[in-house]
Amino acid sequence: MPSVKVIGTIVAIIIVVSVISVYYYYKSSSTLQPATVNNNLRIVSLAPSDTQILISLGLGKYIVGTDYYSYQLLQSLNLTKDIPSNITVFSQISPPNISGLLLLHPTVIVIEKGLIGSYIEQMKEAGLNVLITNNDFASTYSQIENCILKVGEYFNVTSKAQQLIDWMNQKISDFSTAGNVSVAYLLWICPDLSFYTAGGNVFINSIIVQAGGINVFANYSGYPLLTPSPLLIIKPSVVIAQEVYNLTYTNYLISQYKGINSSNVYIMGNLATNLLNEPGPLSVYSIQVIKLIIEGKAPHFISDNWVINNLNVTLPVF
Repeated sequence: MPSVKVIGTIVAIIIVVSVISVYYYYKSSSTLQPATVNNNLRIVSLAPSDTQILISLGLGKYIVGTDYYSYQLLQSLNLTKDIPSNITVFSQISPPNISGLLLLHPTVIVIEKGLIGSYIEQMKEAGLNVLITNNDFASTYSQIENCILKVGEYFNVTSKAQQLIDWMNQKISDFSTAGNVSVAYLLWICPDLSFYTAGGNVFINSIIVQAGGINVFANYSGYPLLTPSPLLIIKPSVVIAQEVYNLTYTNYLISQYKGINSSNVYIMGNLATNLLNEPGPLSVYSIQVIKLIIEGKAPHFISDNWVINNLNVTLPVF
């Protein structure tokens, strides 16, 4: 179960990302010269979406450091075999541990602009080379695929990048469906029952639509904090909520929304939440999760074990 500190950090990161202009998504990822892939290559990845991409491009064995959230996701899916056993795991993404990064003597550090963009100059001044990605600004899969191509170009593995994109597109095709089921996604429920949700211009909205749903809060932008009133007035067919601290407390909070039928509520555990919130290759499986929820074929608590045993989540390595 995630700690209060970890969950609070995740929510804070999501909110910060949402208020930064999407303009930055289209800026160049980096001005660095392409890297040479050899035994001297030492990569640090400080975002789960970037770590997924690097591993899929066959670069996992060169990753000498990563963030806690990346490592946690790899552990959940039994994918730590794709990275060195002695990898350094940083407990936080922001602010970056610059002194700890320097000790690893990295060739390049791959970072998400939306997570630690404000520290880029400080990292460069310390002598660190950074490759900047923008997946956290993505609102569609085509934008994620564009980032994959840029990473592939930097590491001179463009053919593998295209293979990864082809794999993602096939999964998207396999999982996607048309539909008009109204869906409310509660990213985080506060003690006073106000909640954060996903607006129409963020990646989660795209996933809901591809899974056959209609985001009832699509008229909002970013990740707004709303009072209970809109939820109670709209009365969506499906309510999907991320687990808040634990299942018992989450169920208690949802029970306080008078008028919401508990049979229409689905709570997502840690792994399902990570698949949905991290706009990397593994996010294709979140379409399948939401689709099964909409079709009434998923349990009302989407546990880690259920995801592992029913979805066959795999990260291809090319």
